[in-house]
Amino acid sequence: MDKYNVKFGCRRSWLNLGLLFTAFFLANANAYAFCAGTLIKEIKALANKPEVIEAVKASNARQLGKERIMELDERWIKLKGRLPEADQIMNSKVSALLTAAMNKQSYFKEAILTGNQGETVAMNMVTTDYWQGDEEKFTAIFDTNLPSRKPDSHISRARWDDSTKAMIAQVSVPVYDGDYMIGTLTVGVDLKRVPHPNH
Repeated sequence: MDKYNVKFGCRRSWLNLGLLFTAFFLANANAYAFCAGTLIKEIKALANKPEVIEAVKASNARQLGKERIMELDERWIKLKGRLPEADQIMNSKVSALLTAAMNKQSYFKEAILTGNQGETVAMNMVTTDYWQGDEEKFTAIFDTNLPSRKPDSHISRARWDDSTKAMIAQVSVPVYDGDYMIGTLTVGVDLKRVPHPNH
């Protein structure tokens, strides 16, 4: 084989390798987009349930002052959620609904429903804190402007979760009462258990 054929063969090999990597990247990007879109749609359907909306409306109507929220948040963190307020939230009907929804899908691990101040309204397991209002899962999407100026969903970077022993990404969507955003719903997703679109 002469020098020209060797060079051409090498170039063709690199070209094929490049095309393979491009195809692999596009396939995975499309798979990710499919999975993300499907997950968001599923979580939005949960956020649109009447029981969820009514629970958020009831919490918002109480309008706990910021001082009260922060005081409860401090006690919640200190006592690791072992307090009557956490028990009351866990025993609510809407928390039972979220728990049932999480148990239906192997890739759903945690659910946190908040009101318009970021206070926890419902959960399927006791959270590490009561106030979610300073966290990205809330601030990235919650907006009282009409129409909203923020994205209608947010997916966090995956992190290792000791309680579930899995890589978890948090998917957050708004809760609406008609056209008005009244709260948020965040669901922790076990990325390894999310079904691939080709499976």
